[in-house]
Amino acid sequence: MSVLDRSGKDEERNGSFLDRFEKGLESKVNGLFAKIGSKDLQPVDLSSALEREIDAEAMPVGRDRTVAPNEYRFKLSTPDFDRIEQWGSEALANELADNLTQYAKSQHYAFVGPVVVIFEEDLDLNKGSFNLSSESVQGNAVPVTTDDQTEDSPMLEINNSQYLLTKDKTVIGRGSGCDIVIDDPGISRKHLEIDITDNGVIARDLGSTNGTYVEGHQVPAATLLDGNTITIGRTRILYWASSQDQE
Repeated sequence: MSVLDRSGKDEERNGSFLDRFEKGLESKVNGLFAKIGSKDLQPVDLSSALEREIDAEAMPVGRDRTVAPNEYRFKLSTPDFDRIEQWGSEALANELADNLTQYAKSQHYAFVGPVVVIFEEDLDLNKGSFNLSSESVQGNAVPVTTDDQTEDSPMLEINNSQYLLTKDKTVIGRGSGCDIVIDDPGISRKHLEIDITDNGVIARDLGSTNGTYVEGHQVPAATLLDGNTITIGRTRILYWASSQDQE
């Protein structure tokens, strides 16, 4: 794995998303790590490794486009894997993925699918060490991270992030296996599916606990119109019929 020289970078993080990440997420997780008896491996170590990996593996595919891997796989020693499982590996993976997406925006990297972070146990690794690999995996929803992503696809806007819908079906929910993951306790693990059909784009509730609302009306399914608002849990989703209309 390639490792870039990042000396001095930590001093420039004040006010950045990673600075807030360190102060927020790390402070919560460190308490558990301290109880277990080891502080060798910290969440910020994983976040820094992700930044190094994306910088090393991002590849120019044109004069104005650089594509970065979107699937990242950590192999961890058994003690570290168990520690992360105890804290909540899914929440940590989602937080790391969100922050890496923000970092990609700052570097003008593009993805071909949603950013996913995966933790796996490796019996051969020693405590405190890990291996990280990455690859590009085509996904149903592509985060918009650069101004030149002009594919004419339907688009969703969620919590100030935009996603191009590039496949016929896109699943949205709280579970890590969804195409778009939203951290909202009022959302079911698989809550909503967006279907692109010959008869229009349909928002379809997947038997969620709290229901799906389109323009304030609870519906099992509804054909979406440009500019419609979908509400699931406490999250508002804006639907745009074409990403090009939002440039």
